[in-house]
Amino acid sequence: MIAEWLTYLSTPCLPYVRKMGYLSEAIAMRARHKRCHHSWQNHFQACQNAILDAASQCQQHRHLVVMGAGSLEDIPLAQLSQQFQTIYLVDLVFLKPAKQLAEHYANVTLIVADVSGILPQVFAGDTQLAYENVWQPDSLADVDMVVSLNLATQLPLIPVRWLMDRFNLDDQAADQMGKAIIKAHLKQLNDYSGVKCLIADRQITEYDAEGRLIDQFDPAWDVALPEAGLAWDWEVIPLGESVHKTRQINRVGASIWS
Repeated sequence: MIAEWLTYLSTPCLPYVRKMGYLSEAIAMRARHKRCHHSWQNHFQACQNAILDAASQCQQHRHLVVMGAGSLEDIPLAQLSQQFQTIYLVDLVFLKPAKQLAEHYANVTLIVADVSGILPQVFAGDTQLAYENVWQPDSLADVDMVVSLNLATQLPLIPVRWLMDRFNLDDQAADQMGKAIIKAHLKQLNDYSGVKCLIADRQITEYDAEGRLIDQFDPAWDVALPEAGLAWDWEVIPLGESVHKTRQINRVGASIWS
Protein backbone atom coordinates (compact mmCIF):
# COMPACT_ATOMS: atom_id res chain seq x y z
CA MET A 1 0.00 0.00 0.00
CA ILE A 2 2.85 2.41 0.77
CA ALA A 3 4.43 1.79 -2.64
CA GLU A 4 1.09 2.34 -4.36
CA TRP A 5 0.49 5.55 -2.43
CA LEU A 6 3.95 6.88 -3.36
CA THR A 7 3.24 6.02 -6.99
CA TYR A 8 -0.04 7.94 -6.76
CA LEU A 9 1.74 11.01 -5.38
CA SER A 10 4.67 10.92 -7.81
CA THR A 11 2.96 10.10 -11.12
CA PRO A 12 2.19 13.21 -13.18
CA CYS A 13 -1.23 13.44 -14.80
CA LEU A 14 -3.94 15.96 -15.59
CA PRO A 15 -6.01 17.05 -12.56
CA TYR A 16 -9.27 15.58 -13.88
CA VAL A 17 -7.53 12.27 -14.60
CA ARG A 18 -6.48 12.03 -10.96
CA LYS A 19 -9.80 13.21 -9.53
CA MET A 20 -11.92 10.90 -11.69
CA GLY A 21 -9.93 7.88 -10.55
CA TYR A 22 -7.98 6.92 -13.66
CA LEU A 23 -4.60 7.07 -11.94
CA SER A 24 -5.85 5.00 -9.00
CA GLU A 25 -7.27 2.47 -11.44
CA ALA A 26 -3.96 2.18 -13.32
CA ILE A 27 -2.08 1.63 -10.06
CA ALA A 28 -4.61 -0.93 -8.85
CA MET A 29 -4.42 -2.83 -12.15
CA ARG A 30 -0.63 -3.01 -11.93
CA ALA A 31 -0.84 -4.30 -8.36
CA ARG A 32 -3.41 -6.92 -9.38
CA HIS A 33 -1.22 -7.97 -12.30
CA LYS A 34 1.63 -8.63 -9.87
CA ARG A 35 -0.65 -10.77 -7.70
CA CYS A 36 -2.33 -12.55 -10.62
CA HIS A 37 0.63 -12.89 -12.98
CA HIS A 38 -0.01 -16.58 -13.65
CA SER A 39 -3.71 -16.02 -14.43
CA TRP A 40 -3.05 -13.04 -16.68
CA GLN A 41 -0.03 -14.21 -18.64
CA ASN A 42 -1.98 -16.23 -21.21
CA HIS A 43 -4.18 -13.20 -21.86
CA PHE A 44 -1.17 -10.96 -22.43
CA GLN A 45 0.36 -13.50 -24.80
CA ALA A 46 -2.91 -13.85 -26.72
CA CYS A 47 -3.09 -10.07 -27.11
CA GLN A 48 0.46 -9.98 -28.43
CA ASN A 49 -0.26 -12.79 -30.89
CA ALA A 50 -3.36 -11.00 -32.19
CA ILE A 51 -1.45 -7.75 -32.68
CA LEU A 52 1.33 -9.54 -34.57
CA ASP A 53 -1.30 -11.26 -36.71
CA ALA A 54 -2.75 -7.87 -37.60
CA ALA A 55 0.71 -6.45 -38.33
CA SER A 56 1.37 -9.28 -40.78
CA GLN A 57 -1.63 -8.09 -42.80
CA CYS A 58 -0.28 -4.56 -43.31
CA GLN A 59 0.82 -3.67 -46.82
CA GLN A 60 3.10 -0.97 -45.43
CA HIS A 61 4.66 -0.50 -42.01
CA ARG A 62 4.99 3.23 -41.51
CA HIS A 63 3.09 4.30 -38.40
CA LEU A 64 1.35 2.17 -35.77
CA VAL A 65 -1.10 3.59 -33.21
CA VAL A 66 -2.06 1.64 -30.08
CA MET A 67 -4.89 3.13 -28.02
CA GLY A 68 -5.19 1.79 -24.50
CA ALA A 69 -1.48 0.97 -24.31
CA GLY A 70 -1.48 1.08 -20.49
CA SER A 71 1.22 -1.08 -18.94
CA LEU A 72 2.63 -2.16 -22.35
CA GLU A 73 2.66 -5.75 -21.03
CA ASP A 74 0.28 -6.96 -23.74
CA ILE A 75 2.12 -5.27 -26.63
CA PRO A 76 4.92 -7.11 -28.50
CA LEU A 77 7.11 -4.01 -28.65
CA ALA A 78 10.34 -5.79 -29.52
CA GLN A 79 8.89 -7.24 -32.72
CA LEU A 80 6.77 -4.25 -33.66
CA SER A 81 9.63 -1.78 -33.24
CA GLN A 82 11.52 -3.71 -35.91
CA GLN A 83 8.55 -3.74 -38.29
CA PHE A 84 7.20 -0.17 -38.08
CA GLN A 85 8.95 3.14 -38.63
CA THR A 86 7.12 4.80 -35.75
CA ILE A 87 4.92 3.50 -32.94
CA TYR A 88 2.57 5.77 -31.00
CA LEU A 89 1.31 4.36 -27.70
CA VAL A 90 -1.67 6.30 -26.39
CA ASP A 91 -3.28 6.31 -22.95
CA LEU A 92 -4.42 8.64 -20.18
CA VAL A 93 -1.79 7.41 -17.73
CA PHE A 94 1.61 5.76 -18.06
CA LEU A 95 3.24 4.51 -14.88
CA LYS A 96 7.02 4.50 -14.45
CA PRO A 97 7.60 0.86 -15.55
CA ALA A 98 5.84 1.51 -18.86
CA LYS A 99 7.86 4.66 -19.44
CA GLN A 100 11.08 2.80 -18.72
CA LEU A 101 10.15 0.01 -21.12
CA ALA A 102 9.30 2.44 -23.92
CA GLU A 103 12.66 4.17 -23.51
CA HIS A 104 14.38 1.04 -24.86
CA TYR A 105 12.93 1.72 -28.34
CA ALA A 106 13.97 4.82 -30.26
CA ASN A 107 10.93 4.70 -32.55
CA VAL A 108 8.34 4.37 -29.76
CA THR A 109 6.54 7.48 -28.50
CA LEU A 110 4.19 7.64 -25.53
CA ILE A 111 1.25 10.00 -25.99
CA VAL A 112 -0.84 10.99 -22.98
CA ALA A 113 -4.31 11.68 -24.34
CA ASP A 114 -8.02 11.13 -23.80
CA VAL A 115 -8.91 9.04 -26.85
CA SER A 116 -12.63 9.63 -26.32
CA GLY A 117 -12.25 13.41 -26.25
CA ILE A 118 -15.12 13.80 -23.77
CA LEU A 119 -13.50 13.66 -20.33
CA PRO A 120 -13.15 17.42 -19.67
CA GLN A 121 -16.88 17.76 -20.43
CA VAL A 122 -17.76 14.79 -18.24
CA PHE A 123 -15.62 16.09 -15.38
CA ALA A 124 -17.55 19.38 -15.50
CA GLY A 125 -20.89 17.55 -15.43
CA ASP A 126 -21.87 18.19 -19.05
CA THR A 127 -24.12 15.47 -20.45
CA GLN A 128 -24.38 16.96 -23.96
CA LEU A 129 -21.17 15.37 -25.12
CA ALA A 130 -19.28 16.00 -28.35
CA TYR A 131 -18.58 12.37 -29.21
CA GLU A 132 -17.01 13.38 -32.51
CA ASN A 133 -14.07 15.09 -30.76
CA VAL A 134 -12.06 11.89 -30.46
CA TRP A 135 -8.28 11.90 -30.36
CA GLN A 136 -6.49 11.46 -33.68
CA PRO A 137 -2.85 11.66 -34.76
CA ASP A 138 -1.75 14.57 -36.92
CA SER A 139 -2.10 12.47 -40.07
CA LEU A 140 -4.41 9.49 -40.41
CA ALA A 141 -3.20 8.69 -43.92
CA ASP A 142 0.26 7.57 -42.76
CA VAL A 143 -1.07 5.18 -40.11
CA ASP A 144 -0.90 1.66 -41.51
CA MET A 145 -2.30 -0.02 -38.39
CA VAL A 146 -4.36 1.00 -35.37
CA VAL A 147 -5.01 -1.12 -32.28
CA SER A 148 -7.70 -0.67 -29.63
CA LEU A 149 -6.29 -2.70 -26.77
CA ASN A 150 -8.62 -3.84 -23.98
CA LEU A 151 -10.19 -0.40 -24.18
CA ALA A 152 -13.54 -0.28 -25.98
CA THR A 153 -15.73 -1.72 -23.23
CA GLN A 154 -13.81 0.17 -20.53
CA LEU A 155 -14.32 3.62 -22.02
CA PRO A 156 -17.84 4.25 -20.65
CA LEU A 157 -17.32 2.94 -17.12
CA ILE A 158 -15.76 5.84 -15.23
CA PRO A 159 -17.50 8.65 -17.18
CA VAL A 160 -20.95 7.11 -16.71
CA ARG A 161 -20.37 6.43 -13.01
CA TRP A 162 -18.98 9.94 -12.51
CA LEU A 163 -22.11 11.56 -13.94
CA MET A 164 -24.46 9.20 -12.11
CA ASP A 165 -22.81 9.72 -8.73
CA ARG A 166 -22.20 13.46 -8.92
CA PHE A 167 -24.65 14.90 -11.44
CA ASN A 168 -27.71 12.64 -11.09
CA LEU A 169 -27.52 11.05 -14.52
CA ASP A 170 -30.46 8.63 -14.67
CA ASP A 171 -30.29 4.99 -15.74
CA GLN A 172 -31.74 5.54 -19.21
CA ALA A 173 -29.40 8.41 -20.00
CA ALA A 174 -26.48 6.40 -18.61
CA ASP A 175 -27.30 3.49 -20.91
CA GLN A 176 -27.55 5.79 -23.92
CA MET A 177 -24.25 7.42 -23.01
CA GLY A 178 -22.45 4.10 -22.62
CA LYS A 179 -23.64 2.97 -26.03
CA ALA A 180 -22.70 6.29 -27.63
CA ILE A 181 -19.15 6.17 -26.25
CA ILE A 182 -18.52 2.69 -27.65
CA LYS A 183 -20.08 3.54 -31.02
CA ALA A 184 -17.91 6.66 -31.26
CA HIS A 185 -14.83 4.55 -30.55
CA LEU A 186 -15.72 2.07 -33.29
CA LYS A 187 -16.15 4.97 -35.72
CA GLN A 188 -12.81 6.31 -34.52
CA LEU A 189 -11.16 3.04 -35.53
CA ASN A 190 -12.89 2.98 -38.90
CA ASP A 191 -11.64 6.48 -39.70
CA TYR A 192 -8.22 4.89 -40.26
CA SER A 193 -7.59 3.46 -43.71
CA GLY A 194 -5.05 0.89 -42.54
CA VAL A 195 -5.46 -2.39 -40.70
CA LYS A 196 -7.68 -2.22 -37.61
CA CYS A 197 -7.26 -4.52 -34.60
CA LEU A 198 -9.89 -4.42 -31.85
CA ILE A 199 -9.13 -6.46 -28.74
CA ALA A 200 -12.05 -6.21 -26.33
CA ASP A 201 -14.12 -8.07 -23.77
CA ARG A 202 -17.10 -9.83 -25.36
CA GLN A 203 -18.67 -11.42 -22.29
CA ILE A 204 -18.10 -11.21 -18.54
CA THR A 205 -19.00 -14.15 -16.32
CA GLU A 206 -18.86 -14.48 -12.53
CA TYR A 207 -18.85 -17.70 -10.51
CA ASP A 208 -19.12 -18.37 -6.79
CA ALA A 209 -16.66 -20.45 -4.76
CA GLU A 210 -18.48 -23.65 -5.74
CA GLY A 211 -18.27 -22.83 -9.44
CA ARG A 212 -21.92 -21.88 -9.82
CA LEU A 213 -22.78 -19.16 -12.34
CA ILE A 214 -23.95 -16.02 -10.53
CA ASP A 215 -23.78 -13.35 -13.24
CA GLN A 216 -23.17 -13.00 -16.97
CA PHE A 217 -23.46 -9.89 -19.10
CA ASP A 218 -22.41 -8.11 -22.27
CA PRO A 219 -19.69 -5.55 -21.41
CA ALA A 220 -20.22 -3.75 -24.74
CA TRP A 221 -23.56 -2.31 -23.59
CA ASP A 222 -25.31 -4.37 -26.28
CA VAL A 223 -23.40 -2.55 -29.02
CA ALA A 224 -22.46 -4.97 -31.81
CA LEU A 225 -18.69 -5.29 -32.06
CA PRO A 226 -16.93 -6.58 -35.19
CA GLU A 227 -16.84 -10.36 -35.31
CA ALA A 228 -13.91 -11.84 -33.43
CA GLY A 229 -11.59 -14.05 -35.44
CA LEU A 230 -9.71 -15.01 -32.28
CA ALA A 231 -11.10 -15.47 -28.77
CA TRP A 232 -9.86 -16.63 -25.37
CA ASP A 233 -10.77 -16.61 -21.68
CA TRP A 234 -9.07 -14.25 -19.26
CA GLU A 235 -9.40 -14.97 -15.55
CA VAL A 236 -9.37 -11.34 -14.46
CA ILE A 237 -10.25 -12.04 -10.83
CA PRO A 238 -9.20 -15.44 -9.47
CA LEU A 239 -11.16 -16.84 -6.55
CA GLY A 240 -8.65 -15.80 -3.90
CA GLU A 241 -8.50 -12.23 -5.22
CA SER A 242 -12.14 -11.27 -4.60
CA VAL A 243 -13.45 -10.22 -1.20
CA HIS A 244 -16.81 -11.64 -2.29
CA LYS A 245 -15.28 -15.10 -2.84
CA THR A 246 -16.12 -15.04 -6.53
CA ARG A 247 -14.07 -15.37 -9.69
CA GLN A 248 -14.50 -13.35 -12.87
CA ILE A 249 -13.71 -14.62 -16.34
CA ASN A 250 -13.78 -12.32 -19.35
CA ARG A 251 -14.26 -13.73 -22.81
CA VAL A 252 -11.93 -11.62 -24.94
CA GLY A 253 -12.14 -11.37 -28.70
CA ALA A 254 -9.78 -9.95 -31.32
CA SER A 255 -11.21 -8.51 -34.52
CA ILE A 256 -8.94 -7.64 -37.44
CA TRP A 257 -10.15 -5.86 -40.56
CA SER A 258 -9.07 -3.26 -43.09
